[in-house]
Amino acid sequence: MSNTGRKKKLASFNCDQRKWEQFIACCNSKGTTATATLLEFIDLYLGDSQDKIDAIGGNDLDERLDSKIKASVDKYLVVSKNINSSPTNETIRAICERLDKLESEFSNESNSNQTTVIDNLANLEQKVEKMYARMTQLAEAIVKIQDYLNNQQKRGQKSYYNNSSFKGHTPRMQPLTEEGLANRLGVSPESVRKERINLPPPLFVAWCKGKDRSGIGWEFNENTGLYQPAS
Repeated sequence: MSNTGRKKKLASFNCDQRKWEQFIACCNSKGTTATATLLEFIDLYLGDSQDKIDAIGGNDLDERLDSKIKASVDKYLVVSKNINSSPTNETIRAICERLDKLESEFSNESNSNQTTVIDNLANLEQKVEKMYARMTQLAEAIVKIQDYLNNQQKRGQKSYYNNSSFKGHTPRMQPLTEEGLANRLGVSPESVRKERINLPPPLFVAWCKGKDRSGIGWEFNENTGLYQPAS
């Protein structure tokens, strides 16, 4: 029978399902198909001799193709597996592992730096709180010292007034205006006003006492707007 009159016959063969799926995947990864690859296997098997086609029976052709294709598929998969496990791929895999390790170390270092910054901020806040507490203690101590000095002054004044030889001779200090107190203290009215505003009342009394020629402390009476001797 001539080539033009011979009909195409579809060959069939048995193959493990998992192995067949791997074979299809390998063919696709190489830009071809399982069918095209099988046709190439058949052409290689038949070779250039057309007489072999006529000499092979139908069932015998199926069996021999079945065996040959199975062997070719196994060989193809083994070669593909060896390629995937080549030294080049091993090197690439090692590089990827090192990159993953570096990324992990960098992430851990970033987290460590962030923790260090948070700890430093917490320590700074604690130091500021301690400094504020210390300043509060110092301010309270200054007020207590001023109160003690005021009490000592009162005791001295009482002892002086109780002395019979001085009774009736001690003049009573009159309240002064801001200008009058400034003249008494030897400073400008602006200085008196500034110190009164910026200093706590006990410290303002102490400041006036240091400036007054008789060592008298003065305090501001908000009701009268005048300065009077500290009681």
